[in-house]
Amino acid sequence: MIKTVIFDFDGTIVESGQVVFDLFNSFADKYKYTKMPQEESDYIRTITFKERFKKFNVPLWKIPMLTIDIVKKYKEEIPHLEPIGDIKSVLKTLKESGFQLILVSANSQENIKKFLKLNDMDYFDEILRSHRFFGRHITLNNYVKSHNVQRENIVFVGDEHRDIIACKKSDIKIISVTWGYDFEVLLQEAQPDYIVKEPLDIVRTIEGINK
Repeated sequence: MIKTVIFDFDGTIVESGQVVFDLFNSFADKYKYTKMPQEESDYIRTITFKERFKKFNVPLWKIPMLTIDIVKKYKEEIPHLEPIGDIKSVLKTLKESGFQLILVSANSQENIKKFLKLNDMDYFDEILRSHRFFGRHITLNNYVKSHNVQRENIVFVGDEHRDIIACKKSDIKIISVTWGYDFEVLLQEAQPDYIVKEPLDIVRTIEGINK
C-alpha cells in the first residue's frame, strides 16, 4: 500500500530542461568543458548523465562546484518557469487523498519554495536536498531510516535514468515520466516499475498499485 509519494523536482514538476541546458553551456568557459550544441539536445536526452559529462569533457571533480554555480543562477529564472501540464491538479488530488508528499532535488530549498509559492503549489510535507548527482539512493535511504517508514509504502516519481538506478538500489518502486529530461528509450533501458506519459497517469498508477 503506497502512503508516501516522493517527487523529483526539475523535469518532473517544473519545465526547466532548456534553462538547465542553457546554464550548463554558460559555465563551459569557466570550467573548461565543451558546450552542448542545441541541435544535439534530443540526442543528449537519450544518454546517461555520466555519458553526457564524458562526451562534453566535464571532469567529475568539477561537478560539485558547477552544480553550485548552476543552482545560484537558476534562482534568477524561477519567476519565468512553468509547472508541467496537469501536475498541479495531480498534487492536489494526492494531497486531498491523504498521501504524504515529499520533494527531492539537487536544487536549493530556497529556489524550490519560491517556485511553489509563485505557482500556488505548496502541497509538500517536506523537501529533501540531494547533494550528489550519482548518490540519490543515499538521500532516499536516509529518509527511510530517519522517518522509520516501510520501503513498500513509498513510490518515487522521476524523469531520469539515474532516478531508476537510485530507486533500485534503495528497493523503492518508481514511476518514470516521459516528459522530463530523459527520453523514454533511455528510461526503458533501466527498467522502471512503471512508465507514464501524462501527469494524470500518476494518480491512476498509484490507485492501481493500491488496489
